[in-house]
Amino acid sequence: EQQQIAAFLDWKTGQIDALIARKKELLEKLKEKRLAVITQAVTRGLKPTAPLRDSGIPWIGRVPEHWEVKRIKFIARIGNGSTPSRENSLYWDDGYYPWLNSSVVNQEAVTMADQFVTADALRECHLPIVQPPAVLIGITGEGKTRGMATTLLFEATINQHLAYVKPDPALVNVDFLRRVFDKAYSYLRSESDGGGSTKGAITCEQIAELPVPVPPVYEQEAIAAHLEIETQKMDRLAVKFEAAIDRLAEYRTALITAATTGKIDVRKVRIPVAG
Repeated sequence: EQQQIAAFLDWKTGQIDALIARKKELLEKLKEKRLAVITQAVTRGLKPTAPLRDSGIPWIGRVPEHWEVKRIKFIARIGNGSTPSRENSLYWDDGYYPWLNSSVVNQEAVTMADQFVTADALRECHLPIVQPPAVLIGITGEGKTRGMATTLLFEATINQHLAYVKPDPALVNVDFLRRVFDKAYSYLRSESDGGGSTKGAITCEQIAELPVPVPPVYEQEAIAAHLEIETQKMDRLAVKFEAAIDRLAEYRTALITAATTGKIDVRKVRIPVAG
């Protein structure tokens, strides 16, 4: 009976695992398509017939002839923050001012905080007041958050593992710039893997020196609006894939439990012979 249960579970979990693998494969392809759509829009624009020129920047490639390429330091303010001492209650007790850590870059946009600092912390620690809208970038760590970007939609301060980029609205649309950082993710991670003390970290200086495509502002706004629609479509589909993967994993666990505790009788189940 044990052998029959084991054979049954090998058969059924194999089917479930194959379904999970397929869903994960589709999810990865969707992520690749999402990045391709963003890349196309922020480097080539929305007019496929526009004449192109070489930007001179390998990770950007060719851009429309009328676009400029500028370093971030010429179009935005850049900075990062700190973590006030947890041992000093004057910095945290009854805190009221939103303080963010690098976990927020896992969100598409940041609209709330779950930690707060006091006026003493704002006055005595290296804590910038970041006015919205701005781009936040994870700048440290070996995980995927280093190089990830999100959009800050409320006034807050940040820790040392985040950098903020506050663009000049006369020059750059913040939503467009955010998508440029989505495109720059792999490049920034590669650059931050260099030697020395900055290994595994992106510095504010690196962000400041980063060259980015700069179309006319009206064109940036159109690109940002287009990408908002397209990325939302793909993000909704990704949520469905992730939910399906979770349900399959739960079913797999429940099936194993049911079979190994006698909740279901598999003694008479005919199991196909492999091959």
